[in-house]
Amino acid sequence: MLKWSVNSVIRAVAPAIIAVVAVSAGASESEVGSAVDLRQYQWKNRILLVFAPTQGEPLFQALHESVAARRADVEDRDLVVFEVLENGPSFQDGEILDPAEARTLRERFRVPGWVFSVILVGKDGGVKLERQDRTSLEEIFAVIDAMPMRQQEMRRSNPSNQ
Repeated sequence: MLKWSVNSVIRAVAPAIIAVVAVSAGASESEVGSAVDLRQYQWKNRILLVFAPTQGEPLFQALHESVAARRADVEDRDLVVFEVLENGPSFQDGEILDPAEARTLRERFRVPGWVFSVILVGKDGGVKLERQDRTSLEEIFAVIDAMPMRQQEMRRSNPSNQ
């Protein structure tokens, strides 16, 4: 006899229900399929969202260059970087992001196209930092390194420092 819990049934049918509701609300099937589901990163990765009008935005350029130069430190902190541009291609860890996904992220975090904004999302899914001005990678790392989960990760990776 097969037993289903209420939670397992909800998890099984929820994606289909969401798609049907979204399509009936006017969203196209391609928009539904292209939505970025940040929950896939929960408990595995931290997320850095960098929003800018264009790649030429000086604040964006400075942070982009820092991330590229310190890639090993970014990866050590389990950080997935989304660069969401209003004009031009957007990226997720260097891979081109579908324009509909970029639009979804901008709408979800309520960031207008003309605004530079940095949002750090922790592994628990909560927003840990939100700035609309110059933000250095060192500041972002300091916020991450102060998190209890990151402290545990550092202790596990270097047991001699306990």
